[in-house]
Order: sequence, then structure tokens, then C-alpha cells
Amino acid sequence: ETGASGSGSNGHGESVDEPQHKRSKKPIRAWSDGVYDLMHYGHANALRQAKMLCDVSVVGVSTDEEVYRAKGVLPVMNTEERYTAVEGCKWVDEMVKDVPYAPDMRMIDELNIDFIVHGEDVAVDQDGNDVYAAAKAQGRFKIIKRTEGVSTTDLVGRMLLMTKEHHTDRDIDESKIHELSTGPSNLDPKTNVKFLTTSRKIIQ
Repeated sequence: ETGASGSGSNGHGESVDEPQHKRSKKPIRAWSDGVYDLMHYGHANALRQAKMLCDVSVVGVSTDEEVYRAKGVLPVMNTEERYTAVEGCKWVDEMVKDVPYAPDMRMIDELNIDFIVHGEDVAVDQDGNDVYAAAKAQGRFKIIKRTEGVSTTDLVGRMLLMTKEHHTDRDIDESKIHELSTGPSNLDPKTNVKFLTTSRKIIQ
């Protein structure tokens, strides 16, 4: 027998199939942060998973100086380039610039953040300390699945070494690759330096 509240309702006018954070009066705000250097599909997948856990996905991006202080190396992309890349992601509702590498919980509170989201890998500072220790101690930390097979470090390594191991699972005609990589069409007429051929049109 169908009750007065109708099928799919819990008797209070709320759908039982609707996620809990969608039924809450207060929008759930989640925090993600990082360097987001050479932003790739692993970053995008992390931001997508974070957005699935909340109503408002707030993402913090550290400056070049902060990254160097915390990790001892500079990103490939500069601060403004990384800001632009993150802002362009559809799973980012708000972006906060110039954030510390280790989240400041006072700042997190000021932004009305409910919890922090991060991948399965442990993020540590130069002294080996877990940068999310404070959030974990407060029970305000959620883990999302890391995207296997891609990282900024891996991409930089591929470019420096020009390796082809990441193509081994594809059916590629090696003779065609050799032809494309050595042919005269791959030489810049001004510099006589080889470049990668690509389409000039990007389809949205």
C-alpha cells in the first residue's frame, strides 16, 4: 500500500534516493588543495570525486614560492598558469589563491569548510610530517581514490626521456612512428629543430 507521502519519500517530503548532503539545508563545502602542475586527467578525476561528495567544491592552489619552500622544487607551470588551469575545471566551484602547502585549519574554518578531500597517497612536508594531520585529528578528512598511471612527475619524465613505454599497450606501427619522428616535415624551418606534429584545431 502506498502511503500519503507517496512512493520514494520518507514521509517528510524528502526523497529517500537523494544523497544526504543534497537533503541538508546547509550546503556542504569540501576543500581540496594542491600544486596542480601540468594539470592532467588525474587531477581532474580527483576534483570530480571531491565534487561528488559536496555541494560546493573549494580548491586551494599554492604559489611557486610556497611549493619551493615545502618541496624544494619549482613547478613546471608558474602560479598564474596553474590558477587558470584549475579555474577552468568544471568540478571547481570556488578557487582560493596563495594557500599554504599544509592546510591552515583556521583558514579552513573561515571558509566554512566541512571537510578536506585528498587521495590515498600521504602528503608530507620537507620534514616528513603529514600535512593533513590536523584535519584527520578533527575527523574532517575524506579519502578519494587516486588515479593510477599518471602523475606530473611521470609526465615530466616522459618529456625529458622521450620514452615510449607508455604506448606499449597500443597497437602502433613502429615504422610509422620512425617516419613521423625523422621526416623533414618535423623540422621547424626557422630553427631546424624537430617538433611534434599535431592538429591546429581543438574540438570542444
